[in-house]
Amino acid sequence: MKTHPKVAIVVVSHNTKGLLLTCINSVIESTQPDDVEIVVVDNASRDGSYEAVLRDHPQVVAISNEVNVGFAAACNQGIRATSAPLILLLNSDAQLTSQAFHALCDCMLVDRCGAAGCKLVNADGVEVVSVRNFLTPFNQALEMAGITNRFRLRQLSRTYRPALSQKSPDCSVDWVEGSCLILRRAALDEMGLFDERFFMYSEDEDLCLRLRLAGWSVCYSAAGAAVHVGGASTAQNRVEMLRHFYSSQLYFLSKHGGLTRVLLYVASMRLVLTVKRFLLKMLSRNRDAKEAAERLFALRRAWSSRKDRG
Repeated sequence: MKTHPKVAIVVVSHNTKGLLLTCINSVIESTQPDDVEIVVVDNASRDGSYEAVLRDHPQVVAISNEVNVGFAAACNQGIRATSAPLILLLNSDAQLTSQAFHALCDCMLVDRCGAAGCKLVNADGVEVVSVRNFLTPFNQALEMAGITNRFRLRQLSRTYRPALSQKSPDCSVDWVEGSCLILRRAALDEMGLFDERFFMYSEDEDLCLRLRLAGWSVCYSAAGAAVHVGGASTAQNRVEMLRHFYSSQLYFLSKHGGLTRVLLYVASMRLVLTVKRFLLKMLSRNRDAKEAAERLFALRRAWSSRKDRG
């Protein structure tokens, strides 16, 4: 562990050995050794991820969990194991670049910036959405129905493209996803770490909302881009991951709005998914219809699990 590192880089991994090693290599290539401390938290991988990190990167602090404690809890483990004033969360299926690293650090020069993200591109170099508006009972359903895309109403949309500038970050965004997210430790000390009741999904949205409510800003920089392959862990069991996705959204709405918002969300999503599945079947778009059916099934499971917990 470095004596006075500037940035702690925390990577959470679950059965993504090859991508994880690529991720660590990208961090090493994009940063100066004395500036960073690197911690990998492995969530009960069965593919030798933890052992591979120990073998190939002895300078990295590796933590192995016997069970998968979830993304939020694993991030908190990594944060607590570090001391740097800035913390960069990086998914194991992401790759850091020097431009992205410097752009994120520059965001932290903005007064009261508690969290910041940068532009993300996929493996083909195509920009992917990483900035979203906070979830409401209707904005995700409206976007899924294509209404917000047609009328381009940001206030009703779930996703949007922030103001792109190479000179200064956009600090008006609601939240940035945690696949490549830099955080200020002083802000976390003030308002707390990730809510570990989120197993995966929405924990980054919840954190950004709590930061904003505490008077911190969330920024986005287009001065550098990181690579995010996306879905490496979630693709291993799609329906179960969708259940986690909807369960987290139900909890987020309940936590920040109460039961009425949850009921409105479930009703709007069920309506849109049911109609989409029917129309897609009529158009013989069987693959898309199957996806809508999977989402509807996962939403029902998430709602049933919530009711079972009381």
